[in-house]
Amino acid sequence: MKTFALCDVNGFYVSCERIFRPELNNQPVIVLSNNDGCVISISDEAKKLGIDMAVPYHEVKHLVNKHNIIWFSSNYCLYGDISQRFNQLLEQHCDQVVSYSVDESFLCFDGNQENLRDTGLRIKNHIQTCLSLPVCVGFGPTKTLAKLANHIAKRNKQASGGVVDLSIKKTREYWLQRTPVNKIWGIGRQLSKALIHNNINTAWDLHEANHAVLRRKYSVNMERMIRELQGMACLEFDQVPSDKKSILNSRSFGHTITEYQDLKEALAYHVTRCCEKLRNQNSLASVMGLFLYGNKKNKAYLYRPSLTVNLSEPTDDTGIFIAAIEQGLKSIFRENTGFKKAGIMLNGLVSKNCYQPDLFTTKKTRPALMQCLDQVNQKYGKDCLKFASLGFAKNWAMRANAKSPNYTTRWTDLIKVR
Repeated sequence: MKTFALCDVNGFYVSCERIFRPELNNQPVIVLSNNDGCVISISDEAKKLGIDMAVPYHEVKHLVNKHNIIWFSSNYCLYGDISQRFNQLLEQHCDQVVSYSVDESFLCFDGNQENLRDTGLRIKNHIQTCLSLPVCVGFGPTKTLAKLANHIAKRNKQASGGVVDLSIKKTREYWLQRTPVNKIWGIGRQLSKALIHNNINTAWDLHEANHAVLRRKYSVNMERMIRELQGMACLEFDQVPSDKKSILNSRSFGHTITEYQDLKEALAYHVTRCCEKLRNQNSLASVMGLFLYGNKKNKAYLYRPSLTVNLSEPTDDTGIFIAAIEQGLKSIFRENTGFKKAGIMLNGLVSKNCYQPDLFTTKKTRPALMQCLDQVNQKYGKDCLKFASLGFAKNWAMRANAKSPNYTTRWTDLIKVR
């Protein structure tokens, strides 16, 4: 019999910052989004002081100053590396692990005879010992119940010890009767309002509902959700995530950009990141979309141009996309216009293994060069080797006034022990 588990790091970004700053344990800490805009990670101590998720920083700045709350700019390079280490530790406990997001992963135990609570506590202690990350683990016969068990474990850390097992029928019924319907994985705000209007207020009410009636009223996904709550696994455990159908990379600028050269460098940076992801999944792209966001007035963009470039053949060569950017940007750029954001999206993706190139094409691809580029950057750091179009000044870079060092991915940021 299969049992699913969801392991989730509590306050992941804050916890990553605390790994290398242990004096911040038990202190109020928050992490902000791009350009130090909104709160995206909060410690329990900061929550008690009135800090909420997704609130603009300027609205809580008075609380930050009043209570001496420590804040950090986002350090995605550090968080991504810690996430990989987190999953590597999980793989020591289960050979079926799939990362669901940067801070949570599903595990699948097939025929496990051990007490699941003991398994969860062992995983929890191992990750705490090796990475100093606090985690909660939820078990269930389906992915939906495992997700719900994890939610319950996080809301009742002291009573549960950070581990909840909903594969036990009595435990499952107890918590389903006490869980609001909007806390079920996959039920959003509007859907929960509709269900409450039909007197379905708790997870138990949905568990007991007629799945055929709700399927006709909503969708087949609703029937799957009900069956999952009843303990019948309908969601597959995907060990290999499917390839992306499109690849997007975009960022807001740290300040308004007006120069053509700065915009070109920003777009070259974004397409470089897109092409790295493209090559990582062994795909080629034939369509590139580039877009810009101008300044706002009365909450509306004054100028928001976009352009789609169709290539004659699918490719993963960064240089070909950068050349297309230089041609396309000229047609949509306006002088003396302020821009706040830019981005690139690659579409028309096909598998590199299945694509048959045109025998008569005049375009030359450089697979050896791209492979060399990726290997050098993987070994010595991002953009150690790059196209000159990316520039060096980075006048378009995001604000990050309180970014922590890249402790694990940059030689100069390694902690020195004397």
